[in-house]
Amino acid sequence: MFLFFFFVVAFPFEMFNVVAVLYFRRFFEGLRCRLRPPAVCILYKPKEQPPPEVPLPGGTVYEGLFFTAAIIIDERAWQHELQHVKDAPIFSVLRYMSFAALFMALHATIALGTTSGVATALLFFAGVALALLKYIGEFRAYRREGVPLPAALERMENGAKAAGGLTRDFVFYAIVFMFILYTLYTALYTFKLSYFAAAVAGGSALVFALVLRWALGVFTRRLLGVDVGDFLFSSFIAGAVLHPLLGVLTSFLFSWAMLGRARDAIVATTVAVLSLFAVMLPGLVWTSVSLSL
Repeated sequence: MFLFFFFVVAFPFEMFNVVAVLYFRRFFEGLRCRLRPPAVCILYKPKEQPPPEVPLPGGTVYEGLFFTAAIIIDERAWQHELQHVKDAPIFSVLRYMSFAALFMALHATIALGTTSGVATALLFFAGVALALLKYIGEFRAYRREGVPLPAALERMENGAKAAGGLTRDFVFYAIVFMFILYTLYTALYTFKLSYFAAAVAGGSALVFALVLRWALGVFTRRLLGVDVGDFLFSSFIAGAVLHPLLGVLTSFLFSWAMLGRARDAIVATTVAVLSLFAVMLPGLVWTSVSLSL
């Protein structure tokens, strides 16, 4: 079932990349294609330069596992966009896997009529993973340009605001909201607790999320010189909803991809691990409340 959904997701994405090249080719003078797998086509030298007041990015990449389309508007963006091209196969696999898990969980929940906690956890994990993948790719591309992490964060924020896209704060609060829903669902259907106990569990999850985010922000600013608490929180929680050890592994892999050095990734993960006991807080509250009732 997982492989079925993997290729179901891959097909429209790959076709969209091909259509993007065919459509945007009319606006560009240059076209370079390497058709051996994985195939890559790069469009460059726009026929008409955009006016200065139009805040367009230097380029964009439609990542695919079998075919990748790169559209470069500004010559200065070559290195940045080429890093996206190099990362395209592995990032596409991860994205397709996340969507496959998402659809598989939806299929199990709706079509099969199951209320399995694993299906709900897969939904949560896949959603957070998709949100984080874009940030990991941007961090890697900026690092290729030699841009330090604080400047990369600022550029990503400005680019997201200019494009009307997601910002870090929105992603963080969306993940907190999903975490609360996951906690309530688990309390009501897995632990079979009362509504009062579920409300206590949801409240404890909210307190945990805010405290953990604050602690990660403080420690990462002091140890790494920049606040990456949103990203560490998101990656840690994404793994922890399935298993705390997976949360540790997810935090390390994300930190490594983001920071570029295993040493810094270990430091960042250690900060998250020190807060590991807090993940167990909702479970302890559910147990104590249910026993008292």
